Amino acid sequence: MLVFFCYDKHMKKPFFVLGFLLPLLASFQMSTMPLTPFTVNSYSLDYRTVRNFEGYRTAMPSIGDVNMLVIPISFSDASCSLIPLGCEETRQDIQQAFFADEEDIPWHSVASYYAQSSYGKLNIQGTVSPWFTPSITAVELSNNASLLNTDVIFPALAWYKNNFVPEARTLDQDSDGYLDAVYFIYSLDFNPQDETYGEDKDVFWAFVSYVGGQPNVADPTLFHYGWSSFQFMYEDGTYQRSANGKVVFDENNELIFNPYKDSNGRLLVDAHVYIHEVGHLLGLVDYYSYQSTIGDWGPSGALDMMDYNVGDHNAFSKSLLEWTYPLVVQDSGVFTLNSFTETGNFILLTPQYNGTLLDEYVIIELSTPTGLNQKDAFASYAGRYPRVFSIPGIKIYHIDSRVAEMAVIDGRFQLSQYTTTVQPNGNYRIAHSNTYNRGINPDFKLIHLLESSGMNTFKHNGFATNQTLFTQGDTFNHGERAPFVFNSGQAFPFRILIESVSASQATIRIQRL
Repeated sequence: MLVFFCYDKHMKKPFFVLGFLLPLLASFQMSTMPLTPFTVNSYSLDYRTVRNFEGYRTAMPSIGDVNMLVIPISFSDASCSLIPLGCEETRQDIQQAFFADEEDIPWHSVASYYAQSSYGKLNIQGTVSPWFTPSITAVELSNNASLLNTDVIFPALAWYKNNFVPEARTLDQDSDGYLDAVYFIYSLDFNPQDETYGEDKDVFWAFVSYVGGQPNVADPTLFHYGWSSFQFMYEDGTYQRSANGKVVFDENNELIFNPYKDSNGRLLVDAHVYIHEVGHLLGLVDYYSYQSTIGDWGPSGALDMMDYNVGDHNAFSKSLLEWTYPLVVQDSGVFTLNSFTETGNFILLTPQYNGTLLDEYVIIELSTPTGLNQKDAFASYAGRYPRVFSIPGIKIYHIDSRVAEMAVIDGRFQLSQYTTTVQPNGNYRIAHSNTYNRGINPDFKLIHLLESSGMNTFKHNGFATNQTLFTQGDTFNHGERAPFVFNSGQAFPFRILIESVSASQATIRIQRL
């Protein structure tokens, strides 16, 4: 079972003065033979095609209407009746977490988040079924996680199809023979500490599992599904602090956590974790490292929905899902960027565009603490997660999403070459990952958020902060710092100056060197 788990530098002061800026600006000369920037609306090689070569034969559609099925699982030894709100009210909260309108929930439901993140291109609808009780107990599953599919997931799905046939027929909108989006919510706390649970109790976490299976258009089958605790709905809140800001401990030396509640004392519903996992159903991978406990580092700086479950998706993710397309820049010029989260406006900067996002290049977007970023910019999710950028500023990402053509060498699949074309019977994969032991080269990262300081604080367990952003007067690939070089070995042939940044717009000057 392949699963995806989810779980300062100093403040710079304005130091550019006119005497410094004038010679710098003068150095940004236009190319004598400029290449006109252009916006693409399709790709010669797309992300899902390569993911299919990797074995991911389908994904939840990223555009159009999608009917999602959510099945709550009530174990006999951890029944939904034991949840403080009981079975039916908890089921209603699950309905809110997945499908509520934005105005009916404190932040966003899964559906309202993706409607906004996709700029209206993805419309998730769905239903939450009644609770299903499997024959296996939670304790038995915790002792043998391999029983999850055979004794919980497949029986629950068969039960739903047998009892709700008309609804079941609507769950394959793209008619590829697979159910588009199925999510299971179980009735006990995640990461249970009770000693009765066995060595495989980490099955009670949040993940997306890929189970395979053959497609069947007449009776759509299950390829992948989400799996999470009901408790994740109630994780948002704050840790109690003293007057001087220190966290407060109770008599058992445990931190005192205060979940968010309404005026009647009822827990408020939150969907951060479910939103992250639905990103996997859509085909996105985690941007944190699975090996951080043994020294690997998180190159995207944590502040992203596919990293630490916060804020909006970034431009790379949204362009892979075809919610927005880049302005491709290959030469010198002055460009205006609007807030990315609000408009989807961003630049793909490359010395040579090869017709695909599956290549090596730089992305430039204007980050603003608005829209889907606003809540997480000014309050820490669950009281402990890093905050999204609370000021407007430029994010510059180094993307290395090149495709590796694999060959059998000495009995093992190894890199033959990087390519931007594929053949039907070939072996291909996305070459690099943000986890060092999952890519072709452990030193090459899929998506790396570059820092305005020119340093890499993420290698020392750092997260991105406001100081990571490039703001007015900052430059990239200029001055005494070592010039930026692509993983391919090619020198990055551009200099970038941030001329202005406001709450909704930025001006970027690019010089091809």
